[in-house]
Amino acid sequence: MSIFKVRLRATDRLFSKYIRSRDGWACLACGSRSKDYREDGQGLHCSHFWGRGHENTRFDPDNCISLCAYHHRLWAEEERDCYKDFMIKRLGRIGFDLLDVRAHLTKKRDDKLDAIIIRELLKTV
Repeated sequence: MSIFKVRLRATDRLFSKYIRSRDGWACLACGSRSKDYREDGQGLHCSHFWGRGHENTRFDPDNCISLCAYHHRLWAEEERDCYKDFMIKRLGRIGFDLLDVRAHLTKKRDDKLDAIIIRELLKTV
């Protein structure tokens, strides 16, 4: 699988904080928790099942989970089927299929609106 870099935006950093907070600052694959995962820690990632290049699901909470660096690399590159199975179990078959549809729709980029929505999401965790 070829992974291409998508430029990170301020909204990406804000959304990553939301996802990692929502998931209790733990890797959802292995359950690891580390003090290094807090706020500025580099060990816990916001993993997008459908990559950030899919603008319509870039900030979709159903599309993202917290993964440690090891599982993020493993599921993104070598064990994509494990990631898919996890997401189907998490969202249910219908929820996963709906996410797939959303991922393949187009959306105009709107960082201002996305930032407002993400800030509201952060208030819920």
